[in-house]
Amino acid sequence: MPDLKHLSLIALVCLSAGCLENRSQTPIVSVNSIPRLTVPINQSLQAEPIGGGFVDPARFLVSDFVEHKIITSKPVAGVVNHHILAMDLLAEFFKSIKQSRSDIKTFVILSPDHFSRGHGISLSNLGYSTPAGTVLTNGDYFQSLKDLGYADGTSGRLFEDEHGVGALVPFLAREFPDAGIVPIFLRSDVSLKQAHKLGQDLSLLMSGNSMLIISSDMSHALDSSKAPARDRQTLEWLERMDFDYLKKATDANTDSGASFAVLAAYLADLDPEKQISDYAFQLLSHKSSLDYNQDPGNVTTYITGVWH
Repeated sequence: MPDLKHLSLIALVCLSAGCLENRSQTPIVSVNSIPRLTVPINQSLQAEPIGGGFVDPARFLVSDFVEHKIITSKPVAGVVNHHILAMDLLAEFFKSIKQSRSDIKTFVILSPDHFSRGHGISLSNLGYSTPAGTVLTNGDYFQSLKDLGYADGTSGRLFEDEHGVGALVPFLAREFPDAGIVPIFLRSDVSLKQAHKLGQDLSLLMSGNSMLIISSDMSHALDSSKAPARDRQTLEWLERMDFDYLKKATDANTDSGASFAVLAAYLADLDPEKQISDYAFQLLSHKSSLDYNQDPGNVTTYITGVWH
């Protein structure tokens, strides 16, 4: 039987080549093809944490060798991929955050509701079991948002398979073992008005030791001749802090345009002495599935970075 050293070497090769199974490569589903659920998909009221099957344990072990990037100022928000194929970017992102914000106690994660299981904007109070330990939710934040009328998908475990959060929490847990999370899921048909309201609510709710994270993959389902042009456009919007374009973007640019609408309202109200134009976006990494030897006819791209 191979020892841990050999398993790590094997996994390192796979991490570079993208040869292991990719759980989060899910087909694009039209919001009209899956009706909004009115009853839980799972009648169990058990509160056990969501299982840890989002990452391959061997690849996760090897990703700890990824180096962090230097963040030039205190970040207040960030964006990172949820496509587990690019595991190195997830590891790099949370390592970089730790270097600049080791004080963080709560991460509020904005995720697409990939499977349209919620009601516009939905919450979950379930923790996550990961290879780095169990991550619990911040119950006070959760209850405050629920009291404001946001839908609760906890009892039905509606987001059990949602990789928009599940792919992030192992890396978060490794760098911030004492931090909690607040998972928030946004359907693709959520209105800009609803998204703006959430951003305003979060700016009032979140304390100085918390951070807002957008979970988003960028260009989807385009070939290698078209995806780079879309990423150049997205990077220009990020550089210019042009949220009017970002929040209306489709899967050709990002799978979580609504999250950028939330972020715009959040930054606008976060500090009464600052305007959105006073913040800046710092790029950490930019890659695509082509960097992991995937199909050039069906490219997914990744842009990670922070706002400070």
